[in-house]
Parts: sequence; C-alpha cells; structure tokens
Amino acid sequence: MKKTISLLMLALSATWIQALPNPLKLDQAIKISAKKNLFQQQQQLNIDHTQLQLNDLNNLYGTEATLDLELASRSNYSAASNNSHAFVYLKKTLFDQQIEINKSAQLSNIANAISTLEQIQHDKTLDIMRGFFDVVLADMTYETALEKLAMAAIREGRVKDDYDVKDASEVELLEKQTHTQVSQIERIKAESAQIKTRAKLAQLLDIDYANRPDDVVKPDYRQLFKKEIFEFEHYQQALNNNLKLKQLQQSLTAIKAQISQEKDNLGIVLSSNARLGDQAYQREKNGHWRVGLNLSMPFGTDTKQTNKISKLQLNARQKQLEIEQYQQTIEATALDYYLALKSLRQIHKALLIELDYRDLYLEKARANYEMEINSDIGHAMVNVTDSERKLAENEFNYVITLKQLHHLIGENYEI
Repeated sequence: MKKTISLLMLALSATWIQALPNPLKLDQAIKISAKKNLFQQQQQLNIDHTQLQLNDLNNLYGTEATLDLELASRSNYSAASNNSHAFVYLKKTLFDQQIEINKSAQLSNIANAISTLEQIQHDKTLDIMRGFFDVVLADMTYETALEKLAMAAIREGRVKDDYDVKDASEVELLEKQTHTQVSQIERIKAESAQIKTRAKLAQLLDIDYANRPDDVVKPDYRQLFKKEIFEFEHYQQALNNNLKLKQLQQSLTAIKAQISQEKDNLGIVLSSNARLGDQAYQREKNGHWRVGLNLSMPFGTDTKQTNKISKLQLNARQKQLEIEQYQQTIEATALDYYLALKSLRQIHKALLIELDYRDLYLEKARANYEMEINSDIGHAMVNVTDSERKLAENEFNYVITLKQLHHLIGENYEI
C-alpha cells in the first residue's frame, strides 16, 4: 500500500540529509541499530575490560627479571679488594591458589556479561521492530483519515449545493460541516502521529531528528500464518534454554565452585627463582648461578577466609531462590505468550474474512456508482483501508509475541 506523507511533514523535512535507505526496510533498520547501539557498545566495553582483568591475572604467572649491579669496596678490606657484583634475578610463580580462584570468578563475570549483551541486542531489536511498525500503522491511519476527510468534504459539498437552491436546511448543512471539521481534526492527529513515530524511530536508530526516516516498507507476514505453532509443552520443556536462566545457573555454579576452591585454599604459592651473574669476592661460597624452588603457605586458621566462605554460601542460597522464582515467572510468561499467539491467529482469520467482505462490498459499491445507482462508495473505501490497518496491526502483534516467546526459550527467531 502506498504511504501518504503530509505536506507539513514534507515541508519540515525539506533539508533532510538522506542518511537512511529510502524507502527503509525493517531488516535495514535493525542492521543500522546494531551498528549504533550505544548500550551494546558499552556492554562490549565491559566485556573487554573484564577480559583485560583476566589477562592481568594470567600475567601474574609471567617471569619477573631484575638486574642487580654494584660497583663497591669495603672499608675493612684493603684498597686492592674488589667488592663489586653483577646479577640477573629471575622469578616465576608456578601456582597460586588465590590467583586461580580469582580467574574462575572473572571467567564467570565474562559469561554473565556476554549473556547480558545478548539480552541487550534482543531488547533493542524488539524496540526497533515496534518503532518501525508504529510508523507503518501511523501511515495507514493517516490514509484512513484522508479518505474520511474526503468523504466528509464531498457530502458537505453536496448538501451545500442543495442548500444554495433551498433543497437542504441550514441544520443539515451545519451537520455536514461539523462532520468535516471532526474529520479534519482526525487528519491532523494522524499527521502528528506520523511525525512522532518517525522521530521515535530516528531516536531508536540514534539518528538526528532532521534525518528521521521518510518512506518505510510494510513487511509482509502472510506466509508466517501458514506455519503452525508448537504445542505449549514444546515451549515449556525448552525453557531451560532461557538465556537469563542459564546466566543465573552459571552464576550459581561459579559460586559453588568458588566455595569449594576457598575451602581447599591453603594459600599455597609455588614459585621458582634463578640468579645468574658474577661477583668479585668469596667466590668459593657463591657461584656464578643459583636456582631454587619456593613454597609458601599461611600457618593457622584464616578468619577472613572463613567469613568469605560463609558469605559465599549465603549468596548461593539466594541465587538458588532467585532461580526457582525466575523459573516460575518464565513459565507463566511463556503461557501468556502462547495463549496470545493462539488468539492472534484466530483474530487473523477473522480479519481476513472481514477484509474479503470489505473488498467485495467495495466492488459492489463501485459498480453501483458507475451505473449511477445510489452508492456508499466512500464509506466502503474507508472500511477497506481500516480493515487493512487492523490486519497489519494484528500481524505485527503476532510477530512481536512470537519473537518474545522464542527468545524466552533461548532462540533467536528470524522472521
């Protein structure tokens, strides 16, 4: 259906810089959003920052090298005695229990951050879809408003002609003029909705208001309704794949692993060292090189460690409770989505029948008009346009709900 853009909007957009494809398709809008999603970029920075922290922990196992250089003499030795030395010291940590515990925690943080990023991407896609659909519906509503206004103006004109020849009363004329003004108000509201919905979509796309989208392409989802949806049990069984649920379960697993590690944490640090070099004194006791292996661990009970384990155990119980509560929530939500889909599919069938009826009635009205038989062709045209808008709105609601249900079971459903 050809979209109608108001003269006011065209005037306001005269200085547009065509930053978007024109006409704009939904998949293009989603791709543009993915590139300019500020929240997504921020979350990616969080992931990168956490990865750097993990790298810092891994670097603690790197080899440290220091140079010890001294040119000196001792007062209680003869002036001929050389007390200088030159050594390179090498040290490498082979194992540190606390480092390993911290690494496990950082890996869990990265996994959680990635899950959060996926959720941000999904939420943004839904926002773009809703914004795009709102623009399409605003255009269809505006087209309906124009047809109503045209019909009202024609009826007013006919009564005005009759009034001029005394075949209609002033009351009848004022009635038709009132209908025209009401239709004019509806047109103005629809025109405003066109501007507002485009401005909202531009905001979602992170595009300046002056560059808001012009023409948009109405998506065609007729084929989607030919595909049967699964029974509710299918979605119910797949809820274990829910992204947030997996994130919570991963967090619980990480906490339990940390508890186990802390219980086994003896504070053991195993490191190796080497010294290479030479000195000018006591060579019989100090050779050119020396290597060693160091083992260190605390002695006695660590109160801080005991308190840390207690806090982790409390966190584990809280996380388990959160998982159980969320499982109940998503199962109820999945049922709501499923029932909504069933309802929307039935409404879709009813609207198709209504649209067929409106089309046939319009053909009849057009035929009567051409044969100069009394016809309500204007009213019939408005009804067809309005039925098309209702059908489109129902399809859009279906697509959004279907995408939400599949996201709930951890699937990225491509429409």
